Amino acid sequence: MKSIVITSGKGGVGKTTVTAGLGRALAAMGYRTVIVDADFGLNNLDVVLGLENRVVYDIADVINNRCRARQALVEDDVKNLYLLPSAHGYLGENVTSQNIRLVLNSLASSFDYALVDCPAGIEAGFRRAVIACERAIIVTTPHISALRDANKVAALLTSYKLNPSVVINRVRGDLLAAGKIPSKDEIAAILKVEVDGVIPETDGVYEFEKIRLKPFELLASRIVYGVGTTLDPAEEYRGFLGAIKRRFRRDR
Repeated sequence: MKSIVITSGKGGVGKTTVTAGLGRALAAMGYRTVIVDADFGLNNLDVVLGLENRVVYDIADVINNRCRARQALVEDDVKNLYLLPSAHGYLGENVTSQNIRLVLNSLASSFDYALVDCPAGIEAGFRRAVIACERAIIVTTPHISALRDANKVAALLTSYKLNPSVVINRVRGDLLAAGKIPSKDEIAAILKVEVDGVIPETDGVYEFEKIRLKPFELLASRIVYGVGTTLDPAEEYRGFLGAIKRRFRRDR
């Protein structure tokens, strides 16, 4: 099983939504995928996936030996996808990188991929999740404050020898086409890491079920095969007709 920690330099960049989208895309490709919510205290992956009413046990129950990891899994409506939910407000002393690794090891024989959603920032929760995984994805937006924090996270992940990649979330195609936000290549140069995914903004609506699947399919292909294209949100805003679309969107 390949374990991937999904993190960000700051909150509010859509890290949890990206985790859910990538998980469903990997599962749709036929890969057995488990999403582990390691964002203790601020967890909401169960809500994003619409599974909150199915949760019986959580990762804290597993760590404290109240149940086995398999018992705590919640099956998603998408075939091959499961969630190991976090515990609301739980910050017990048993939450260590070693215990998270033990949980992942107990699931390794049953899954192809484990996506670990960890807290934003570089505090203890970040370190616990990162140390337990073998690969990392940083979620950022194209805004300067998010890129500055992502740069700090990229440096730390590189020091952990995780060779991180980046997913740029909430990209407005009209602003990208007009050169008002940095491009994928510019962001890759700033962070000195490869960009594996570009997710467009969805007019202020970020509920998972309303986000288009294509950018996550492209992201999943790059994660699995190591090659492939990323979505270009600016494509429809280029040229004469694209300029009209940009004007229309700006004036709404």
